[in-house]
Amino acid sequence: MVRLREALDGSLKRLGILRQARRARAVDLWAEVVGSAAARASRATRCKDGVLFVAVKSSVWANELSLLKADIIKKLNRHLGRGTIVDIRFQARGFLKAGARDRCSTGSGAGGGAAPPGRRLSHAETREIDALSAAIADPEVRAAFARAVTAAKVGNQEQRAETGPERT
Repeated sequence: MVRLREALDGSLKRLGILRQARRARAVDLWAEVVGSAAARASRATRCKDGVLFVAVKSSVWANELSLLKADIIKKLNRHLGRGTIVDIRFQARGFLKAGARDRCSTGSGAGGGAAPPGRRLSHAETREIDALSAAIADPEVRAAFARAVTAAKVGNQEQRAETGPERT
């Protein structure tokens, strides 16, 4: 019998978005990795090219967390795979309003929400994500998987937009 994680990693690898999906998952893991006190004072907002961006309540918290940065990166990479997160940038800018969606925690029609404004997945991509996630029985895991895949695909769109079309 194939483990769920192996099946998901295989699907994501075939889609070419395994690393992006792992990086997107870092946002969801933030509170678990840093603990409740730090989680109340900080929130991971997005992940781009292995850099996790974290909004913090104050510059004092930004300083405190920056002193723990190496340990936090190690803990995240233990969950996500070696080299997934390479840096963390702390931004003393307060928090997003309740209910606001962070870029890395977007999802597909499979219970995960919509892609960020200006970055929409095609109907075919949404159907593909729904089909991949349909085999996952647990609704929370299914929704998390759909959010991670969607975020990774949106990240691929953004990267292509920044670097221009691929040349063959």
